[in-house]
Amino acid sequence: MLKTILGAEWTLEQELATTLDLVRRLAADSAGRLVTCLIITAVVAFTASVQLAILWALLVFMNEYGEFLLARRMRRTDLSVRGRLVTYFVHLWIGACLWTSICLLLWIPGDIIDKLTGGAILLGILINGSLSYNESRLQSIATCLPAIIGAAIMIVWAIFDPHLGEREKIVACAVLFTLVAYLATGAHKNVKTREILRALVTKTTRLAAEDPLTGLRNRRSFLDIVEAHAATGADYLIAFIDLDRFKPLNDEFGHALGDEVLRAVASRLEEHPFVLAAARLGGDEFAVLCAVPGEPGEAARQMSALHSGLSAPIRSEVGSVSVGASIGWGRSGVAGTRVSDVLHSADVAMRRAKVEHLGVVEFDPVADSAALTSSAIEIAFRHALATGRIRGALQPIVSVNDGRIVAMELLARWPKSGFPRDPAPQDFIPIAERLGLLNDILWSTLRQALPSLTGTSWLLAINVSPSQLISSQFLPKLSAIIAQHGIPPERIELEITEQVAFRNVDQNCAVLDKARALGFRVVLDDFGAGYSSLAMLDRLPLDKIKLDRAFVGELKDRTEIQKILKATVSLAHELGMVCSVEGIECAETAAMVAAFGCDQVQGYWIGMPELIEQAPVLLEIAS
Repeated sequence: MLKTILGAEWTLEQELATTLDLVRRLAADSAGRLVTCLIITAVVAFTASVQLAILWALLVFMNEYGEFLLARRMRRTDLSVRGRLVTYFVHLWIGACLWTSICLLLWIPGDIIDKLTGGAILLGILINGSLSYNESRLQSIATCLPAIIGAAIMIVWAIFDPHLGEREKIVACAVLFTLVAYLATGAHKNVKTREILRALVTKTTRLAAEDPLTGLRNRRSFLDIVEAHAATGADYLIAFIDLDRFKPLNDEFGHALGDEVLRAVASRLEEHPFVLAAARLGGDEFAVLCAVPGEPGEAARQMSALHSGLSAPIRSEVGSVSVGASIGWGRSGVAGTRVSDVLHSADVAMRRAKVEHLGVVEFDPVADSAALTSSAIEIAFRHALATGRIRGALQPIVSVNDGRIVAMELLARWPKSGFPRDPAPQDFIPIAERLGLLNDILWSTLRQALPSLTGTSWLLAINVSPSQLISSQFLPKLSAIIAQHGIPPERIELEITEQVAFRNVDQNCAVLDKARALGFRVVLDDFGAGYSSLAMLDRLPLDKIKLDRAFVGELKDRTEIQKILKATVSLAHELGMVCSVEGIECAETAAMVAAFGCDQVQGYWIGMPELIEQAPVLLEIAS
C-alpha cells in the first residue's frame, strides 16, 4: 500500500535525502515565508478581524520556530530515520493546515471580499506547494493535501451558503474547482518529473561507475574504492592483470567470442574470495583490490590461485578456449604509502611478468628499480617543464551538422621523455598539481596553441582544476595571455569536471559567472562520470556540457543507454546548452549520436590529439 502511494522505488533513505535538501532550502527561505505571513496578516486584519489575524500570525510564528528546532533534529544521525521523518512530516502537515485554516476562516463567515481573499491565499498555498515541495510524493501530500481538503470544504460551503445567489454559487464553485484541480495536477506532474530525473541520475551514475561489457567497475570507480579503502588505514594489495593470447583469439574468432571471454574472466574475478573489488581498465586489462591476509606467504598463494583460475579453459560457442594471464601485484607499505605508488608498483610488476613470461609476480623494489617510478617522474618533470618539453596537443571537436571543426581541446603531452615509456597525463598531472605547477603547464601549452587559432573560427577548450578555478589571479592572467595573441575571451572554453562544479557550488558559480561576464564560455566536462546531478544543471552558469565516453561504450547495443542519452541531450537543449559527446571511435556511433540531436562530437575516430609543432616555450620555475 505504501509503495503504491509513494512510488515503487521509494525508500526511507531516499526520502531522508530529499527531506534534508528541503530543510536546507526552507532555512534559506525563512525570511521570505515570514514576510508573506506578515502580508497576509495585514490583509486579514484589514478585511476581516484584527484579533483573528494576530492569533493566526502567532501560530504561524510558532510553527516557524518548530521548523528551526526540527531542522536541527533532522541532522542528528543518532536518531532513527523513520522517527525523524515522521516528526518532520507531521510538522509540515500542521503548517499546511495552519495556512489552509486562515482561508477557511475567511471563506465561511465572510462576505464576498473575504471569500476572494481566502480563495486567493488557498491558490497561493497550492502554487507554493507545487513549486517548493515537489521532490517527493510525501512532500506534496503533506503540504498540498490540506489545501485540497480545504478547497473541497469551501466548495461545499459555497453550495449551501444562504448568502450567495445561484449565479454566485456556480461561479465560485466552478472557478475554485477548476483552479485547484489544475494546480493539484501540476503538483503531481512536477513530482513525477522529479522522479523521472532521479531515476535518470541513478542510471547514469551506475553507467558511469561500471564497465558496460563485463559489469565490473571501470577505472574511475575502482580508483575511488581503492582510495576509500586506503583511508581506513587497513593494509591492502592491488593486482594488475593483462590477458595473454587474447588478441590472436579475438582476431581469429571475432569480437563476439572475445567479449564472451572477457565476461568469463570478469565473472571469475568477482567469484574469487580473496578479491574485494574488481575492475576492467580497458581492452584485456583488469585490476583487483584485495585485503592482505594475516599469514605470511598467503597473499602469494592467493595470487597464484587467482592466476590458475584465470588460465583455466573457458567454455564458449566454438568450444573450450584458453587465455593466460600476466599478473603483477604490490602491497601497501612495501610499494609505498600512497595509493598512486601501490597502483604504479602493480603496473610495473605486471609489465615485468608480461615481458619475462613469469605468470604472476610481486613488485620487487630491486628487480623493478629500472622501471618508471613516481619519484623519477617528479624529478624529471620540473626540468621537462622548464625546458619546454611538456608539449601541447590539439584534438578536434567537430559540428554534427556539417562536419567542420568548431573547436580544439588543448591537452598536455610529454614526448621524448627518456623513460621506458612516455608518461601519460595521468602520470604527471597529479604531480604538477601537488607541486603547484598546473598553471605553468597551462600557460606554456596555451602559448603554443593560441597561434593555431589565427585565421580560423575555432574555439579553444582548456581544462581547469579546482585550485585554478578559485585562484583570484587565474582569470586576469588567462585574459592577459590571450590578449597578447589577439584572441578574444569568447573563443576560449573553460572545461570543468563535475567534481569541480558540484563542490562549493555557490563559490564556484560566482567565479564562473565572472568568467562568463568576461566573455569566456563555460563547459561541464565528463558529464555522467561523477555526481551527475541533473537538478544542479540549471544552477550552474554553463554554455555547454560534454557527455562522458561512458555514454557511448555500448550505445548501439543497449536501448536503455540510448534512452538516457536522448533524455540528457533533450534536457541540455531545453536549458539552452550546446551538447557535445566524447569517445566517438567509429562511424556508426557518430551517426547514432547525431540522430539523437547532439551538436558536437569528439574522439579518436574524429581525430587523434596532434602535437603542436613549434619552438618550445621556456619557463622560469621557482625551485
